[in-house]
Amino acid sequence: MSRQSARYVGEQLQKAGRLHLKPLCIYTPGVMPAGAKQVSDLIREGERCLAKAILLVAAGEADAVGVSAGGKGFCYGAVTFLGFGEMSEQLVIDVAVSGEGAAYMKATPEVCKETVKSIGKITPPGKHIVVSTCEAAGDVKPLSYLCLGTAEEIRNLCGLVHFGSGSAFGQIDAPWGSNCSLFITYPAGMAEGAPKGKAFIGPTAIDGNPWFPADLMSLGIPAEMAERMAGDVDKSFVVMRPEMAYPADHDPVVMKAVSRRL
Repeated sequence: MSRQSARYVGEQLQKAGRLHLKPLCIYTPGVMPAGAKQVSDLIREGERCLAKAILLVAAGEADAVGVSAGGKGFCYGAVTFLGFGEMSEQLVIDVAVSGEGAAYMKATPEVCKETVKSIGKITPPGKHIVVSTCEAAGDVKPLSYLCLGTAEEIRNLCGLVHFGSGSAFGQIDAPWGSNCSLFITYPAGMAEGAPKGKAFIGPTAIDGNPWFPADLMSLGIPAEMAERMAGDVDKSFVVMRPEMAYPADHDPVVMKAVSRRL
């Protein structure tokens, strides 16, 4: 497959999902681009969460956000889950199981240790990591792409993942991890234990729920898979059966029954 530009892949992914938020690409530059904001530029109050800043980039608040090894102004979770610092087993246990402010995301410390071990060593691809809108990325070689969308938007992108695959299983995973690990680390191939060449749907970390909108989901896609998807768009249901993928109206009986429960 010949290399496609980040702009083209982003345009095709946006077309496929009819995404309201901008598709993003993740890459590692030799030098941090001048236009890339720091997390602290976008998140001025509370925890300087990288994943929250990424959502703001997708919403058009900036063209890109970047973090660097040894840098400041972003959360410790991103430092560890991007491989810029050692992942302390005790810190993860404190967050997931016990300790002040624990989120109780794991049943026991032993289960938490097993999970951390399964992630394996996280190796950053370079000194800098940038998350950019595809349209603003320029001539870069993305490691992966990230789409943020409603349930229907992400469902259709998952359908496009499967369109060019012969297997019914194993193309999409919903792993445990921080929001930034599902957004960046796993799809970019940085975690030793993460399956390669798979898309990752989420987020599954409940500690992001206070700021991540209830009706949004994420899909992190390795670059090679995203390029295949981009090439499949025009021969898939996106173009051939848009009335099925994007119905103007939904079954009124079902909608009425479900809406009473929402």
